[in-house]
Amino acid sequence: MSKEWAQRQPRGGLRMAVLGVVAIGLGACASPGEGGFGSSVFLDPAKYELYNCQQLVSTRKDVNNRVLELEGLMAKAETGAGGALVSGLAYQTEYRTQRAQRDDLDARIARNNCSAELAAPAAPAVPPKRKR
Repeated sequence: MSKEWAQRQPRGGLRMAVLGVVAIGLGACASPGEGGFGSSVFLDPAKYELYNCQQLVSTRKDVNNRVLELEGLMAKAETGAGGALVSGLAYQTEYRTQRAQRDDLDARIARNNCSAELAAPAAPAVPPKRKR
């Protein structure tokens, strides 16, 4: 009886393959359309409406840092067994949300002409040396 039971049980590799196919299928359903990477599903359209240029630039830096952090975590997760599935389940939703927010912030920065705020601050002026 135990031999028959063992033959009916799917192998571990088969389970992982099935899970991988399911993960790919779910990922395809959630993939962005032609409108770009970020989807409006992940955005609150009025979230940054009242931000001034300094706040937009500061928030964009924070969001970009989180995007980079999530990319690193996803790359690390994908190195292990079943990593693509783990990465998708653990990080994809937040990653897509952060990317959509970053894209929205970029659009608002451009629309508000905040490009001067993006430039690195100028070096402090050094007073000229006196001749003795």
